[in-house]
Amino acid sequence: MYPDREKALAKGRRKDKTFIRVFCGIFILLGIILFTAGIAVGVSSHTFRQKAEPVNAVILAMRGATSESLGTPVVEYAVDGKSYTATLNMASSSMHPGKRITVYYQKNNPREVRYLDDNGWLVALFVFMGTVFAGMGAAFWLVKRSHERKARRLLATGKVVEAEITGIREDTNNSMNGRHPIVVSCRYTAPDGRVYFFRSGSFWYESYEIDPKKKVRVYVDRNNPADYYVDVDSAIG
Repeated sequence: MYPDREKALAKGRRKDKTFIRVFCGIFILLGIILFTAGIAVGVSSHTFRQKAEPVNAVILAMRGATSESLGTPVVEYAVDGKSYTATLNMASSSMHPGKRITVYYQKNNPREVRYLDDNGWLVALFVFMGTVFAGMGAAFWLVKRSHERKARRLLATGKVVEAEITGIREDTNNSMNGRHPIVVSCRYTAPDGRVYFFRSGSFWYESYEIDPKKKVRVYVDRNNPADYYVDVDSAIG
């Protein structure tokens, strides 16, 4: 028997809360960063364009271009009869030496130049990815909350059966600090001879903290046997 059942329960619940906070937090934070970056790029481009003038430029070279990188476009353009050479802030797959493009320069500083015509897709990409990542984090949190509500409902109203533990495995779909939560499989034979198989959700316990000889409590919806909750806590120690 595990020497300290209460300690094991507290540790498992603490790990579960930490995992939810870290997993959801990372995705939501990354989403916010990407979304904010997209808006910032859009606002910066709009502000720059408001104080800029368009001018035709020719691409002299794609500096640093390789088979894996587009490189950085170096362009030449003329303002008031004077030629300037500048390195642009972005590149696109359609750019190549000799191609003519439209760039924008600041009226009070012709050397400050940007290529803005393809900025729209970059802004859209950042905003889209930000929304996706933040949505994934929020969705995971909502699903977890839904599972918690289901567990509370079944703990309060479900029919309790004692099931035999048939397997304990790691849930490799989830990970934290190189460790995985566990999933418990169990079997219950009803008085009428029917056999029911259940599988728990993910619990942040070590497999050795589960007593395989103990029966685990399963709370089953009285009207729908497919709706159940495996109370892994009951098999600790």
